[in-house]
Amino acid sequence: MKKPELLAPAGDFEKLRTAIHYGADAVYLGDSRFSLRGKAGNFNPDELRAAVNYAHEHDKKVYVTVNIFPHNRDISDIEEHIEFLNDIRPDAVILSDPGIFSMFRKKAPGINIHISTQANITNSESAKFWEGLGAKRLVLSRELSVDEIKEIRKKTKIELEVFVHGSICISYSGRCYISSFLAQRSGNTGECTNSCRWNYTLMEEKRQGEYFPVFEDDRGTYLMSSKDLCMIEHLPVLVDAGIDSFKIEGRMKGINYVAGVVKVYREAIDSLNDKKEYKVNQRWLRELSMFSSRGYTTGMFFGKQPDADYNFDGESYRMSHELVGVVLEIEENAAKVGLRNRVDAGDRIEYLTPGLEEKLFAIDSIKDIEGAVISSARNEEIVFIPVPKGVRQNDLIRRDKNFR
Repeated sequence: MKKPELLAPAGDFEKLRTAIHYGADAVYLGDSRFSLRGKAGNFNPDELRAAVNYAHEHDKKVYVTVNIFPHNRDISDIEEHIEFLNDIRPDAVILSDPGIFSMFRKKAPGINIHISTQANITNSESAKFWEGLGAKRLVLSRELSVDEIKEIRKKTKIELEVFVHGSICISYSGRCYISSFLAQRSGNTGECTNSCRWNYTLMEEKRQGEYFPVFEDDRGTYLMSSKDLCMIEHLPVLVDAGIDSFKIEGRMKGINYVAGVVKVYREAIDSLNDKKEYKVNQRWLRELSMFSSRGYTTGMFFGKQPDADYNFDGESYRMSHELVGVVLEIEENAAKVGLRNRVDAGDRIEYLTPGLEEKLFAIDSIKDIEGAVISSARNEEIVFIPVPKGVRQNDLIRRDKNFR
């Protein structure tokens, strides 16, 4: 079995490093000027160069997003950006605009082009169109069923990529104007405010100030916000459909999310085997519930679902674990840790380390950067704590929010 690529989000350099550490085969990232995740940390030119070098040093691939819907005012900057990318040589660029495609073909013919989900590829003729132009890969629309994907696979030889985990946009493959109308920030130029995630109530025109819940409760409703996509239980179905790359959404998510999701899908992909039945490890499901989500759905892959299986109800947006810190260095039996939360001596923590999952360890002692024993430390401080065997540099430390 040819195992699909695991493609992870890298909203900034720390997320890039985290994704690669936990097993991503490739990462996607961008410059905020040309990326549809303009509010992510993103990369300036020097950081992009360093990111490509870092990934290639670790034998991983980098795909750079240039997927905004550009206006005339953007063209000259994009021309300069293409020249820059041609110099640093990412493994591919991700775009959706035909004009930008043409510019890359002329100015950087050696760079592979992946067609973004923003291009709304929902049929085999569209797939063949981009294949005929020389695209390397298609990021298929989220609106496709598995059967539709199989039909595209039969009629094309181009690489196919799908999202397997993360947030789902309420609009057709991301072409949304809600944020533009409500917040004057366009999602189509990378400035989306996620207005569809807001909580809405109903108000009648002549009864100003009287708010009515859309459903029979007093919480209002997240009527435009879906549950998050999760296909961990159905990966063989996607492999059978001919998918070459499994993509995780989340350039604006934190490293706790990136590490946890990448680790789980890495293990799941590695377990795929022609000769053995695919079995979902229940630990994977528990780990995917540890960080913030809206609950999970399989989206459109298996056709239309009942509303209850797709719509976020406002009650499942929670997480069980919080990030404590990142292991910066290992020195004998102690770790130098960059804290992201307060810790106290005696706290029970978990290491996101293969073989140590779901095991609790008490912090027996804490030393500050000078080596003095302290009873507690705060976010952004650097401390030393004893660690069990197996913990690695760049591993994350987490804690059950309700169990300290």
